[in-house]
Amino acid sequence: MKLHALFATVALGAITSLATAPVHAQDNVCASFLCMAGKTQGKNNVQGCTAPVQAFFSPSLYIYDEEGIDWPATAANREQWLSQCQGSQGQNSGILATIIAEYGMRASG
Repeated sequence: MKLHALFATVALGAITSLATAPVHAQDNVCASFLCMAGKTQGKNNVQGCTAPVQAFFSPSLYIYDEEGIDWPATAANREQWLSQCQGSQGQNSGILATIIAEYGMRASG
């Protein structure tokens, strides 16, 4: 799917979800989803994406075990977090899977 179609889908999902989630929380996770989707297509250093990308790699999303970072659990936690954006569901679920496959088990972008 082309990135502009993704943006339109996510925007529509964000608008329809306003009644179910605080606007700022939904905007933050959707911004991260959009920026990470762009990274999977080679679009790095996009204006306005620094904070959303940093949020995806936030230490608060890491899961630890007795040996250190549990990467599979961290990837699952990141996926669950991005799934809060309604635009990451349905026809965009493949993009979500690509984000997690490429970046879910990384320490940074």
